[in-house]
Amino acid sequence: MIVVVSVDMEGASQLRSVREIFGCFPEYWATGRPRLEADVAAACEGLLAGGADELVVLDNHGGNRINVRAESLPAGARLETWNAFDLRSHGVDAMFQVGYHARGGVDGFLSHTYVPGLRLRLDDELISEGHARAWALDAPLLGIVGNDRHLETLGSLAATPYLVVQHSHGRGEMSPVYDDPGEGLEAIRDFAERCARDAASAPTFAIRDGATFAASLPNGDGVGETMAAGGWTRAGEVEYTVELESWEGARAPLDAAMSAAVAPYGPYWLGSFDTAEDAAAADQERVAEAGEVFDAWGAESQPQWYSEPADPLPRGISRQ
Repeated sequence: MIVVVSVDMEGASQLRSVREIFGCFPEYWATGRPRLEADVAAACEGLLAGGADELVVLDNHGGNRINVRAESLPAGARLETWNAFDLRSHGVDAMFQVGYHARGGVDGFLSHTYVPGLRLRLDDELISEGHARAWALDAPLLGIVGNDRHLETLGSLAATPYLVVQHSHGRGEMSPVYDDPGEGLEAIRDFAERCARDAASAPTFAIRDGATFAASLPNGDGVGETMAAGGWTRAGEVEYTVELESWEGARAPLDAAMSAAVAPYGPYWLGSFDTAEDAAAADQERVAEAGEVFDAWGAESQPQWYSEPADPLPRGISRQ
């Protein structure tokens, strides 16, 4: 059994602040990445102990180019940079998700859907990044490790085994379920092992019969050309829709929506860094400016230039 370990970051068991998820900040190197790597290694150890023959770790977090180093993984696990939509062509049999957070619109720690402000819906369901990656694989989703509010709003993924490792206190704060980091890692290891052993009964999620994919974004009124190039049709001031025959058809629209929604943050993005020393050598005035912007996002407020539309959810779907 080849299992892909899909890694996000905001739902890591000991993560404490927004600055731990971006490579331009010293907090990322001191505590953020090591905490994430420890969770991923524990999950890999458990999956291998539970019967997985091979693990492929996909770093699906965008805060830095490499958030999980190959040397942090146990034997039997390797890093790849495959697109989630291509997993089936690589012979992957199942998925396990680590470090997952709540979708945008949920009052959970650092909640968002890919980028700040973006909301995605498939027919009547508001979806998370976890939904999109599970649908792209169209194979069993063995388990999820992450945030409590993500569990509470899983919707169609609710049959998936889930280990809560952090409790949300609004968008800006969390507390770990396990005060002792070692105890938390052991819980992740045990959970992953059980999930691998129960792989035969794990649920599979797929979109096969067509659906309406909808997106809304705060700057939606000004990104019509970008969205249209990705296949979207305007459905309102900041809302767009596209009809899908299968989830594979969401690849280009999803890329376009992410690019459009993240545009306001472009001037504050410093890129990725390979080492803490490279990050320390960056323009520190720009780092400080980025810190103010992302601190505001993480603390539930927004910079003055960023404002969410009055009703960012298409077709009147309410926040959960």
